Amino acid sequence: MYSFWQTHRRKIVAFVLVAMPFVLLATSAGADQAGHPGVGRRATSTAFGWVQSGGAHVVATAGAWLGDLFRGDVAAKNEELEARVARLEEEKARLIGVLQENERLRELVGFKRAHDEFDLVPARVVARDITPYFRVLKVRISSDAKLEPRMPVVVADGVVGQVAEVDGDFADVIVVSDPRSHIDAISQRTRAHGIVEGLGHERDYLCRVAYLREKDMVRQGDLIVTSGMGGVFPADLVIGRVADVERRQRQLFQEVRVEPSVDFSRIEEVFVIRGKS
Repeated sequence: MYSFWQTHRRKIVAFVLVAMPFVLLATSAGADQAGHPGVGRRATSTAFGWVQSGGAHVVATAGAWLGDLFRGDVAAKNEELEARVARLEEEKARLIGVLQENERLRELVGFKRAHDEFDLVPARVVARDITPYFRVLKVRISSDAKLEPRMPVVVADGVVGQVAEVDGDFADVIVVSDPRSHIDAISQRTRAHGIVEGLGHERDYLCRVAYLREKDMVRQGDLIVTSGMGGVFPADLVIGRVADVERRQRQLFQEVRVEPSVDFSRIEEVFVIRGKS
């Protein structure tokens, strides 16, 4: 068949070109005397009608098939993109966690190097027992060192509290905002002396400085640090800053509230001070 086309293609093309005008003339002939279309025109119209009907069906079917194919392809790509975004978000969260942990550890290492005179025992916070009046952290000791009640607990930002109870590798720590906490302290600016006590508030970690006399000129923003007296806390560890001062007439002492320097809701690692190295 291919060799026949190759041999006679010019003759076939010439025949089609010559016959086309006659076909067009026949199909365009007007109606007969009765007003009916001619035979050629009817045949051509019927043929074209079938072709158009079949073509429209094919086009509609092809359009629907292509639409389903396109929508399926888009849905698959969307699912792939969503899965990729979820993986990236997970990797981002993991990376942020690693960076934050590294930052905390750097701060702890820096604190330990700056206070190499202390025997510091690392511990990790494993639970928080927080009630409206008592605020306790449970920590797990990271070494075989023996701890005892009343030992100071600190982080790089300042004082956390004191060990209350020890049970094997675990210890309960009462934080400075617990009403049972009492720390001998001074104002770093004026050296005014007082006792920092927890207020036990439900929605904050505020403390107060008890026994500050009216003539002790403490003001908002003053830094409160440990005094070193009492034999528990070393001197000059940061406790917090004065949040507000209320001076009352005809009273011996003023009301001073302190915002702790440590964010107790965020700490994850602490140091327990066993004493001097």
